[in-house]
Amino acid sequence: MTLTLAASISEFHVGDMLIQLLFFAIPILLIILVVFVLLNAKKRKDRLDRLEEKMDELQAKIDD
Repeated sequence: MTLTLAASISEFHVGDMLIQLLFFAIPILLIILVVFVLLNAKKRKDRLDRLEEKMDELQAKIDD
């Protein structure tokens, strides 16, 4: 009985490894997702700021 218990404890289980990899990957993917969202938000804001500046320049030319 103890021999089979020791053998089953030391056995390599692919399913266990996949679950461990999944639980390891989830926080990393969440961090990557947050960084991606923040960078895209900053790029979008910069783009809108440039567009607003161009619109202001065009409005100033029209008003003159």
